[in-house]
Amino acid sequence: MIESPDRTPQPRDLFDRPVPEAAPDLLGRTPARMTDDDLVELRLAEVRACAGEAVPGSHAHRGRTARDAAMFGPPGHAYFTHGTARRSA
Repeated sequence: MIESPDRTPQPRDLFDRPVPEAAPDLLGRTPARMTDDDLVELRLAEVRACAGEAVPGSHAHRGRTARDAAMFGPPGHAYFTHGTARRSA
């Protein structure tokens, strides 16, 4: 779930539009998820706008696999491909 600064979930139509329109609006937002133990939040410092199988640089280019299934599903799901940097306080 991606939340606004006041922590309200964003509407589905934020995601359900052409990739080149949606990607810039996601930059700087903070997706959040509650696990069994903690709240996990990550600020989006980079987004990549690859609109599916037609883009050779997209992981979806060679078709659906278990790894990239989120790219073929409904809008609003994350496809996480890179490691994260963990900052210590």
